[in-house]
Parts: sequence; structure tokens; C-alpha cells
Amino acid sequence: MNNGLAKTANATTLAPKMYQEIEQGENVARGCVEVIEIIAYDATKTPRRHPTEKDGTPGEIKKDRDGNILYEEKGRAPYFCQDSEDSMIFSEKNPEVRTETFNIQLRKNVAKKYIDSPRNIEAFKEVK
Repeated sequence: MNNGLAKTANATTLAPKMYQEIEQGENVARGCVEVIEIIAYDATKTPRRHPTEKDGTPGEIKKDRDGNILYEEKGRAPYFCQDSEDSMIFSEKNPEVRTETFNIQLRKNVAKKYIDSPRNIEAFKEVK
């Protein structure tokens, strides 16, 4: 303290970043980057049913080839990454969910916003 005033820190802490400048392939549009979009589905306790012919009656419960009951799924908001290794980390961290992955192209500034969002970074932290 000097003259009754408190000193402030000289340095700032940088926010964590996941976005990387990676060389893009020939099939990527100018100003865009290719990212991996991951959509995760959580199973619910409600079984899936076939559509009914009559109104108001519940349809027959759907089963897979092995006779196991199929349950309805609720999708989460998408997650984004640039590396297939990151998508494997996401799967290891969330073994109870079913995931679908898509390679998509996003504008560079939009990709940075999505990839560096706190919600997205939290989903890809390494499993210890």
C-alpha cells in the first residue's frame, strides 16, 4: 500500500483456450475451419414405443434384435473440438451416453467462440 491505495496485480490470468490454428485441407472454404461436432444423448427411463394406428392408445414397446427394450433419449447441446483425440477424451469422460460425431465447417470466429466456451472446455478436460 502506498498513500492508502492498494496495489493491483501486474499480470492477468489468461482464460483457458482449446482452439488451435491448424492448417486446413483443400476442401475447406476460405475463412472457415473444419471442426468435429459431438452430440451426446442421455437415455431416459421411458421406453420407446411404435406409432399407434388408433388415437389415445400407447403403441407396442420397441426392442432391439436381442430383445432388449429401447429407451427414449434426450439430446444435449452440441460440443465442438478440432482433434479426434479430444473426441475420445469426451467419450472416456462420458461413458454412459451415446454420441454422434460430425465433421463440419464453421467460420473461424464462430469456431473460436464455440470451442473456447467454458461449457465446452469443461467437457474435454482430461480424465485423471
